Amino acid sequence: MSSEDRPASGRRSAFEVKMDILRATSAGHAKPTRIMYKSNTSWAILQRNLESLRTGGFLLKAGEPPMSDYGITERGLAVLHEYDRVTAQAMGYAREVRA
Repeated sequence: MSSEDRPASGRRSAFEVKMDILRATSAGHAKPTRIMYKSNTSWAILQRNLESLRTGGFLLKAGEPPMSDYGITERGLAVLHEYDRVTAQAMGYAREVRA
């Protein structure tokens, strides 16, 4: 979802933040700092969401800090794909309504 498609407040929902974290890891394993920058989150929010996504089976953690990295699971890829499909469809409907 681009910034112009977001609500006027410009804030992402907790779910959108999690989808951005999954998207940041979808190209392969990534270190937490890289995920933080790619998903545009703070360190505290990232840590909380990484743990939530890992325990939910959406991310895998390899190694121990400070050498740990994260990769997306098949379940995470499926959720991300479905989220992208639904948001694209919703944006298509919104554009039709505006036209």
